[in-house]
Amino acid sequence: MGYNRIQDNFWIDEKVKNWDFKTRMIALYLLSNQHSISEGLYHLPLSYMAEDMCLKKEEILEGVNKLSAENFIKYDKDNSIILIINALKYQPLNNINHYKSALNKLEALPTSPLLQDFIEQAELYNPKFYSYLKAESKKKRFLKKGFSTRKSKGLTADRNKGLQTNSLDGLSTNKSNSQAPALSPTLTQTQAQIKTESGKKEEAEFLEQINSDDNFKKAAELASYLIELIAANNPRAAVPKKDPADRLFLKWTKEMEKLHRLGPVGAKAKENKGYSFAEIEAIICFSQQDQFWKNNILSAKKLRKQVIKLENKLKSSKFNAPSQKNNLLKELYLAAKEEENSNEEK
Repeated sequence: MGYNRIQDNFWIDEKVKNWDFKTRMIALYLLSNQHSISEGLYHLPLSYMAEDMCLKKEEILEGVNKLSAENFIKYDKDNSIILIINALKYQPLNNINHYKSALNKLEALPTSPLLQDFIEQAELYNPKFYSYLKAESKKKRFLKKGFSTRKSKGLTADRNKGLQTNSLDGLSTNKSNSQAPALSPTLTQTQAQIKTESGKKEEAEFLEQINSDDNFKKAAELASYLIELIAANNPRAAVPKKDPADRLFLKWTKEMEKLHRLGPVGAKAKENKGYSFAEIEAIICFSQQDQFWKNNILSAKKLRKQVIKLENKLKSSKFNAPSQKNNLLKELYLAAKEEENSNEEK
């Protein structure tokens, strides 16, 4: 069973209050039915709605007409696809797992011209997700077509193909001038519009590395681990979101990858001073347990800069009176050294 968010001002919105009761119920159904997904683009034959709501198909068509005219939804009759126009504005996707899940759902849908409208909504309201989709379009044919169609000169004609445009048949595309905050798109400057092309390219490349490179994937996991521990020790510390599309998280992950591949700041690849991921994990854990270091290691860059001191302190801690946590740290460190020695023997 899934959960979809419904804005708490739905019932007091002026546009909603002007709808008749049946139209309001159909709108609520479209936001919360078992076929819907939080991204807002999903497959829904009108016969399903009629069956679930115990209404006649003509009544459903009338409600779809009204909601289409009010710019609340778009409906592709030929492919039975619903688009909730503002879904990504009020239910944004926040991490790579959400992005992957949404991509799988989109790929399973019948081909629909509403995909281009969905991509526009992503660019307008969820630019990080949009960057992910753009990167994935290099590998996914259905997305590639969605992006290329969006740029073509015949975009309007292509989008209308397969859509109901006769109000008697179910889809009107006239837009309302209502300023209702929960339903009408707001044409404001967004992050997607002010990002530089180089920034978008960097994010897209990083997302591809997260998906395809095991070292970057592990580095991202360790960056997330450090973020969690720092936030627990220092709630007011400036840490990035655990989100691969976050620019600061990208920097933290790169520092972890460099610590593994190169070693401390200034080390060269040929010097073989890199740390295993098990060693890095042990050092992170120690840095956030030690009374002194947990107040000083507040970023991945600082961890890499101080890693030699932290490693030495971790080694010397085995001569101190052991606590349960210190025992665990020693075990992690010894396991890392065994792994390192094993690799050298090979």
